[in-house]
Amino acid sequence: MIAESAYLCALKGVGVVVAAIAEVSAARREAAAHRVPSAKIYAAHAEMLSIEKNLDALIVATPPLYHADAVLAGLKGHLHVLCEKPLTLDRAAFETIRSESESRYLAVYSVNNWAYSPQWSCLLELAASGRLGAIRHAEIRVLRTKPSVSALPEDWRKDPAVAGGGILVDHGWHNLYLMRRLLGPDTRLVSCVLSPDGSVDEVATVFLAAPGKTGTIHLSWKAAERSNSSFIDGERGTAELRDDLLIVKTEGCEKTIRFHERLSAGSSHPEWLAAMWPSFEAECSGRGRGDNLAESSFCLTSIRAAYGARESARA
Repeated sequence: MIAESAYLCALKGVGVVVAAIAEVSAARREAAAHRVPSAKIYAAHAEMLSIEKNLDALIVATPPLYHADAVLAGLKGHLHVLCEKPLTLDRAAFETIRSESESRYLAVYSVNNWAYSPQWSCLLELAASGRLGAIRHAEIRVLRTKPSVSALPEDWRKDPAVAGGGILVDHGWHNLYLMRRLLGPDTRLVSCVLSPDGSVDEVATVFLAAPGKTGTIHLSWKAAERSNSSFIDGERGTAELRDDLLIVKTEGCEKTIRFHERLSAGSSHPEWLAAMWPSFEAECSGRGRGDNLAESSFCLTSIRAAYGARESARA
């Protein structure tokens, strides 16, 4: 559904032509043909890639289980690839993807659109500007009352075989790369508390550290409210984000910035994808290629370490 609710709108806005669509669901193929009548519709990406020889890039917006195979198929078809998060949760598959990307001089870019939301764009720019001084600690909180506002009882988000995990995957991936941008590339996972103690984690608290810095991420599908908040403590000031409100305190001065929409509003965010698109195009042209894969590697490593520690504790 993210392809319909976010990508089609965002791609139109940045002037990208959708030439072909692959969809396993007959009902969704019919919907795709209605939404994009000029596109050729296929039942599988393998068929599409074997026929369509004039594509520039492949966008993978399937459930996580199918990401790696589709990404590799795109690379072998000589296409740049944009993939929904998580890129993959399999280290061997990730290394194969990275190797194919490097050897073929093609970009693989995992969607990091949260960094391009108005709130996080402002917050990351503020942290990088030095106005807060050296960052000492950062906190991110994501509260939800359920996995997805549109989730069905059989929704893949609660099937670990398809999703790869619970909230640590679904929300953790985005917030891990955001925390890495705040604390720096040497950020590492210290520990993670997951609950309930079953196959699908619905609450996660992640503790991270970098030289001279610490970070905490709290994620919940069991909260009484839907909200996003964060806090950054620097040597010369602080910044606190409360959904649509950013309060910056530096050297005795306080500034409040109000955004037109809550950060927690909705889940599709085509405008964030449109804002992210130039970064994907830059990697396609070779500028900064591999930076996004480095973020993905960090997210993958952190998530696997968290789940690995839980399994070890059970043994």
